[in-house]
Amino acid sequence: MLLLSWICYCLPLYVRDDCTVDLSFISTLASILTLGPEFAVIISMISYPLSVSTTFDGKERIHIFNTAPIKTLFNMGNCNIALMIGGVAYYMLGGTPGNITLPGVLPPAFFYIVLSIAANVVVILLYYLSSQETVLRTMVAPMFLGLLPSIALSSPIGYFLAMLLVMHNGAWLALLFMLPLLLARYSFKLYLDGQRQQYSIIRAFAAALDAKDTYTQGHSSRVAAYTAQIATEMGLPEQRIRRLYDAALFHDIGKIGVPDSILQKPSALTPEERAIIQRHPQTGVDILRNLDSYQDLLPFILHHHEFYDGRGYPDHTKGDELPLDTYILGAADAFDAITSDRPYRSGRSPQAAASILMAESGKQFHPRVVETISAMVARGALGPASSASAEEDTPC
Repeated sequence: MLLLSWICYCLPLYVRDDCTVDLSFISTLASILTLGPEFAVIISMISYPLSVSTTFDGKERIHIFNTAPIKTLFNMGNCNIALMIGGVAYYMLGGTPGNITLPGVLPPAFFYIVLSIAANVVVILLYYLSSQETVLRTMVAPMFLGLLPSIALSSPIGYFLAMLLVMHNGAWLALLFMLPLLLARYSFKLYLDGQRQQYSIIRAFAAALDAKDTYTQGHSSRVAAYTAQIATEMGLPEQRIRRLYDAALFHDIGKIGVPDSILQKPSALTPEERAIIQRHPQTGVDILRNLDSYQDLLPFILHHHEFYDGRGYPDHTKGDELPLDTYILGAADAFDAITSDRPYRSGRSPQAAASILMAESGKQFHPRVVETISAMVARGALGPASSASAEEDTPC
């Protein structure tokens, strides 16, 4: 069990650059069912500090000698507190190590899983409360709720591993059983690597678009940062914020198909030129349409120029016909356009931009979104400086 636990800790998968998952839950559940919660704690305390994994980019090794001791202690403490609390429930409901007969093992095992996850969430929430990281605190519960399906589906694997371990020569069978699991991990890693490559390619397109015009350079990144800040302020769940952040990064990718003579024209556009530039949302959708990972971004990219009163383009939708997320992206786009330099004018202050948006409340912009932007600007929480900070802090 020490060997299996150590292998699981050494082979995490990066779902994002700030979030990893591994197979340690499977080995932990098997340890509890066969040996008991106290042995699961001992196994975790020994195997975790000895683990060696890689960074997100795979260029460096991570181990206890290059990790802050307080971080290692916190992670170990958090894990073991959760295991002990879940273990109490396991024993209180009649769980007996080594007795894994069905259906008697189901209630103690179920409540062990639920309470250990809950304890994990509480510890992390207490950490964020003590460090006053209020923005990150709103991300904890959605993160763990997102892990519940994988935990529920991996529980039978942990049970099957426990069945093998209680059999004659079960240790050898368990080692053989880990081979298809490692194959599944490798396949999922290839899938995640492919997703990240797609993301990098699309970001390269967005960067190429920004490079076409010095006046709009960095526009997509700033809009993405503003969008995430506004969405967070309005209390949107973390998953929606991340999706909206990605949509904002790629919202103008369709302008690749717009001639530079139109994009950089210092004077007013003719009706024909305006018709060409108004096709860029549909062009952006066409570019991303065949990439499965970005299907949920397409509605935001298509409608980010729609007005709340229906005067926008391309479909003249209005009001509640579009989700709040779309109006957040549209307002963030306008806010950056007003505060940035253009060939025909200098950028205005965040306060002036907020006033312009407020004047269009209920017309071009969603009233709730404009009120949020105005309040953020009033306390200095939205502007070029906050955008630069948010770009550093917002994971991709």
